[in-house]
Amino acid sequence: MSTQPVVVIGSNCFTGSHFVDALLQAGVRPVVGISRSPEARSMYLPYKARDQQGFNFYRMDLVRQPQALETLLDELEPATVINVAALSEVALSNHRPLEYFETNTLGVVRLCHFLRTRPYFKRYVHISSAEIYGPCPHPVSETDPFRPSTPYAVSKAAADLYLSTLVSNFGFPAVTVRSTNVYGKHQQLFKIIPRTIIRIKQNRKIQLHGGGHAVKSFVHIRDVVRGGLEAMRVGEPGGVYHFSTQSDLTVAGIVRKLGELMGKSFEEIAETVGERLGQDSRYWLDCTKAQRELGWRPEVDFEDGLRETIAWIEQSWDQIVQEPLEYAHKA
Repeated sequence: MSTQPVVVIGSNCFTGSHFVDALLQAGVRPVVGISRSPEARSMYLPYKARDQQGFNFYRMDLVRQPQALETLLDELEPATVINVAALSEVALSNHRPLEYFETNTLGVVRLCHFLRTRPYFKRYVHISSAEIYGPCPHPVSETDPFRPSTPYAVSKAAADLYLSTLVSNFGFPAVTVRSTNVYGKHQQLFKIIPRTIIRIKQNRKIQLHGGGHAVKSFVHIRDVVRGGLEAMRVGEPGGVYHFSTQSDLTVAGIVRKLGELMGKSFEEIAETVGERLGQDSRYWLDCTKAQRELGWRPEVDFEDGLRETIAWIEQSWDQIVQEPLEYAHKA
């Protein structure tokens, strides 16, 4: 191939689809999306609104079809692989830990062990998680110790540690992205922000685990993807970059804000239920390195991002009411 493609593994998920969208918007061609599921409906895929010339999608499972994936990668000869594929529902990881380690750890190990020997390969972008640090009462830097408190977080931390050995031992060209909670339009409907908007529209109450006292620093998906692509472009091998916002909003505070934007009181829209197992009280990331090395700062104002998400749900309402509103695990 005269031009090496950028491959996005996990292109059907929220973050993966936004990486594809940002690459196409920037004029990058060719771009290849890979996911274990068929392409999702257009309402979940922002890139569907763009000119998709130069984009190709392949349905392939990172865990169950590793040899087929390796064969495809050898045919495509990508210079860059962005891996967003992961199981990420934290509570479920307590009950299905083997599946989480198969995807989040072993899938990464197998893929990167293969990629490090390919002469065409130049850059691996790894999407990690703030949860590997455990509760963060103070801002944590990229070098702070891992204190994972759930099987999900352990599976992500193990993959990160493996990547660090590849970088140290073989100069593997990986950069790692860790962010706090992402949000924005096209997100899965069971996530807290779209779920709250939908419940408000349906005149149903949103359940707040433990009263919603956990502090969440939400960062808009476009800001995270923009940072990830800049890290891909200029980050040093082994570089880890944090993307987050400074916020003291609790989950309850976010629900309250959505109620205000939609003309409802907090009492009308929320009820308290038991705490979720493994719920960390706060994630707080220090983004100084990303600011210094990448020139990154969040650009999307939180309230503007909420209004944009509300507008997306309003515009997609006829489709949304036909969709399952709870998480459905795909074994």
